[in-house]
Amino acid sequence: MNVDSEEDDLMTLCVAWKRGDRLHFASDSRLTLSTNSYADVGIKVLSVPYRIFSATDQSGNRTLDFEGELGMCFAGSAINSLLLKETVVELLRDIQYAAGYSDTSMDGLAAFVFKAYKLISQNICATTMRERGRAEILLSGHCSRMNSLRSFLLTTDNMNHHSFSEVLVDDGHEFLGSGKSKARNLLPIAPTDRDFFEVLRKVINDDSVPGVGGNIQYGTFEGKLFRIFGIVELAEGVHYWRGGIDLNSQNFMGTHDALVPAYKYIDPFQAFLATDNDAD
Repeated sequence: MNVDSEEDDLMTLCVAWKRGDRLHFASDSRLTLSTNSYADVGIKVLSVPYRIFSATDQSGNRTLDFEGELGMCFAGSAINSLLLKETVVELLRDIQYAAGYSDTSMDGLAAFVFKAYKLISQNICATTMRERGRAEILLSGHCSRMNSLRSFLLTTDNMNHHSFSEVLVDDGHEFLGSGKSKARNLLPIAPTDRDFFEVLRKVINDDSVPGVGGNIQYGTFEGKLFRIFGIVELAEGVHYWRGGIDLNSQNFMGTHDALVPAYKYIDPFQAFLATDNDAD
């Protein structure tokens, strides 16, 4: 199978780009449920907290020694992606290490996530879904050993072989999913931050890439923490999008006693100008 055919199995367009000490994630919101069946409700850019505890002592106590947040994005099978997201979020809530033996850096965290990724992907791709069950994960976070942001890409090929490798070691970008060939062709030689959003929007609106669609999602690291932003859209009113949900709709804002979402919102096409201003 050629490269373009393999990409077609991986619905989505996710992009991560690094510029100095800033690392950004953006994606569309489309889930491919079956042939020519889509729902623009996926959460594909997310923050995943992790906690690493010491081993239990003789009194049955343990201490929380490391904690932080990882940034994650997904491309591929909706079933595989959703199961991976659910599993990774659950496992990273409570990790135990052995002092002097366990690797608590980003290398160790990526290897830990890869074990779960490999087991789930092997099982799903061994079903009748076969290569249509493939999914990829891009995982980023602050590395305690190197005191810098590091990123790892977890992939599965059409023979159900799995691998992970470090990416974005230097300034640059990574595209994932069925829209990446189109995105590469549209991206300028020396892209600004805004260019990545412009390219993502163009591929979302391109009917020749049916696996990409819906609203833009965005997150970035602020220090060691990965912060998710809702997306403001001014079109027949004010919309605050998080995936396929309008958080400024009557469903959320219709009553005075309701709980309301507390995301910070941006319009990336205004927040990121040609001069590469950062989001407020």
